[in-house]
Amino acid sequence: KIRKESFDVQNLEAMFYGRAGLFMKECEDFYFKELKEHWEYLLQKHDLKKVYVEPMEFFKHRPDNFPTIRLSQLANLYHSRQNLFSDMMKAETLLEFYDIFNIAASDYWDDHYQFDKRSPKKKKKLTNSFIDLLLINTVVPLKFAYAGSQGNDVSEQMILLLADIPAEKNSIIDKFHSFGITAKNAYETQSLLQLKNEYCNKKRCLECAIGLELMKS
Repeated sequence: KIRKESFDVQNLEAMFYGRAGLFMKECEDFYFKELKEHWEYLLQKHDLKKVYVEPMEFFKHRPDNFPTIRLSQLANLYHSRQNLFSDMMKAETLLEFYDIFNIAASDYWDDHYQFDKRSPKKKKKLTNSFIDLLLINTVVPLKFAYAGSQGNDVSEQMILLLADIPAEKNSIIDKFHSFGITAKNAYETQSLLQLKNEYCNKKRCLECAIGLELMKS
């Protein structure tokens, strides 16, 4: 159904917002009403069933991560890349992936984060740092699994891709840095996170070269 509607970005937005329950409350906003009409039409067209969903949270997120913004970006991604999966499977370099994910939310969201609430104008594009997280946590595992299912080995290609992505920033990586271990790229930060999960968390210090070195000092 998403593929069938991928030629009309408003229909995609309506499907995503409708299924996410964002039309359950009423708004005076013209764009809200327009999308809701699209959603009601799509329910009939595709014989979709209305289902109850938990209300989406906004207050815990930064505005750029609001569900309204991310779902609009997703709709625009499917609209601009109607062969998204094959495009991702073919891409190899970081620049190719930046090109695939070079999308923004629809124009309405330039001066909105929520329906009925105006905000200072700003184009809501996917940032490179957000794309990096998508690659690390979703695209790389997906490419690896798909290649394996086809009997192919893309390990070297994925290592090279991760080596091109800047190092992640989080509390675990900061802790390693405080011990004098500095990661240069995402391949090294992912290695440190795996080390933390498989050795530090399981108290396998005596089996770990870094743990042994730290205990010596």
